[in-house]
Amino acid sequence: MSPVSRNRKPKRKGQRPRPQSPVDAAVVAANDLLGMKSLYEAQLWAAGLIGGFWRAAWQRDGDPDETMDRSVEQLVDGLVEKGSPATLAALLALGSVGFDEEQGFFLDAATELTSTGVPAPDWYRQKQPDLVEAWSVADQFGDVELITLAYPDIVMGVLVDHAQVLHIAQIAVVERAETDGQALARELGVNIDPSPKPVRLTAEEALERIDGPLGLFLVDGPEVHGEMLEMGDDTNPAMEFALLQARIAGLSDDLPEIEDFEPVVEEFLASRPFPDVELARSWAVLAASSASSNGRRVRQIGPASLDYLLSVSVPANIEISDEDLALLPEAITAWVHFTCTPEQLVVWEERLPEILARFAEAYHDPELVEFRADSDELVALRDIEEALEADFDDLLPVPEDVEQTAHVLKVVFPDGEQQIEVASTTSLDELSVVIQRAFELEPDPAWDFVTAAGGLIGPESDVIVAEIAIEGLQFGYVVGALDTLEAHIEVISVKPRS
Repeated sequence: MSPVSRNRKPKRKGQRPRPQSPVDAAVVAANDLLGMKSLYEAQLWAAGLIGGFWRAAWQRDGDPDETMDRSVEQLVDGLVEKGSPATLAALLALGSVGFDEEQGFFLDAATELTSTGVPAPDWYRQKQPDLVEAWSVADQFGDVELITLAYPDIVMGVLVDHAQVLHIAQIAVVERAETDGQALARELGVNIDPSPKPVRLTAEEALERIDGPLGLFLVDGPEVHGEMLEMGDDTNPAMEFALLQARIAGLSDDLPEIEDFEPVVEEFLASRPFPDVELARSWAVLAASSASSNGRRVRQIGPASLDYLLSVSVPANIEISDEDLALLPEAITAWVHFTCTPEQLVVWEERLPEILARFAEAYHDPELVEFRADSDELVALRDIEEALEADFDDLLPVPEDVEQTAHVLKVVFPDGEQQIEVASTTSLDELSVVIQRAFELEPDPAWDFVTAAGGLIGPESDVIVAEIAIEGLQFGYVVGALDTLEAHIEVISVKPRS
């Protein structure tokens, strides 16, 4: 993910109202599932429930993720305690939406009820349907795109805002009997192009364009999505995003390979002389990585995308010297000319001066200046490439005697700490198992180690302990897709293996 993909705007002032917990109402509403005949009806019910929980979490003070975790735990406990066919149906419906880790959380709870003989609804035996076709309608620059996904039971229209912060701006779900993917693309596409001409997409192309924006959809919660608190359920993407998560999971066995921006950057640098080649390269890497993390090709950018990047993301995330600020407009202009078509250039010549003026104003905005001064997560523009490669390129070199040493680690969770010793060649997958067993945690496949440089390393990385830990260093560990726990790990010593 690009360092500017996670918008860190200053917190909004004022207090939000504290709504009542929706758990009790959800348990009662589960009775609706018993009358349903199709999987998609149950999935819409479950997605709406999850969306409602997120909206309630965003309205509360504190960390929305922690609030959501507590609400989900209370919901599961309430559904299991009730132990009725309706509450089992609710757990199964919730286990049919979201990502795999989230589904597993609900399905494990459902197993408790099925083991006692509680019957499952008929719709539960229906399989997740395969994609039939996908279509796209986009504006001239691809900043805004409507993608329709047609399945045997439903057609989903997904309005993807590649340029702005909301990312997934709207999700429409229509029964397949009423329309097909191309027809829905034409019907909804008039909001983007008066005469929409849908373009057919492969499953891989659809996944590439949706997966990144969908992953960013919940990153910043209420600070970014505050406007969704005022939207009605019929137009609020929060109410269907969990269904979209489940449906796109079947588009391809593997996520699309991230496009390498290096050839494009080198081509850009060779396109003309630059007074500061290093600065021009840093800008090109920043622009390309931002496009890629938002589901686009690395050289694809439009006025709305550039405006948001420069006026919102960069001022809140990137540190730029006064000298570089003076030179940057030239590099930005060169990148625009390098990436646009002759038809697009006409629009750019009108819009670009306004965008650059807003950028200068935004970067010097007193509130953002103060925010950057207090932030410990800024990335210097000239260090942008290094920051993007921090996850694995900042791994420590493997010592020659690694086979003969062991690492002594102090693992500190909020509720306790323990000292453990592992061979220096222990993989991070194995270390995760050791930590979970030491603290008697339920086995959980959703975890990451956080390196001292801030990179995230997850399962099946082939990284060993010696590559992220030396004596005196500290790193982190995060476990859990829903009920998240965080630990700090201190390297007490590296000693000969006994």
